[in-house]
Amino acid sequence: MLKDSFFSITDVVDSEYDRTCCIALNHLHPIFQAHFAGHPIMPGACVVQLIKELTADYLDRSFFVSKVKNMKFLHVINPLESPEITVKMTFTRLENDCISVATTIYRNDKAFSKSTLILIEQ
Repeated sequence: MLKDSFFSITDVVDSEYDRTCCIALNHLHPIFQAHFAGHPIMPGACVVQLIKELTADYLDRSFFVSKVKNMKFLHVINPLESPEITVKMTFTRLENDCISVATTIYRNDKAFSKSTLILIEQ
């Protein structure tokens, strides 16, 4: 679990099928110290975990990542340069208790990543 140690939620805006979260990153977290010392970059696995945890928080359920349909890394997320990021998620309910989560992570006008994950309820 990364929430409240690696990142914290500072603001949330919900609509019918969307959620936008403002996230504060903890640049002192050991993951950032190891990846990479002196030039911290958020690992791709942490991006996937962040999306999974934000979805679980929104829907109040636990999920497994069933499939990563696409994952585009457009810019690295350096917590020293971008201590706060925005995560916009659009949810689509699928069959068999699956959820499709289309996500864009950005700050101001700079997009860091775009992805679509398929999550299945635990």
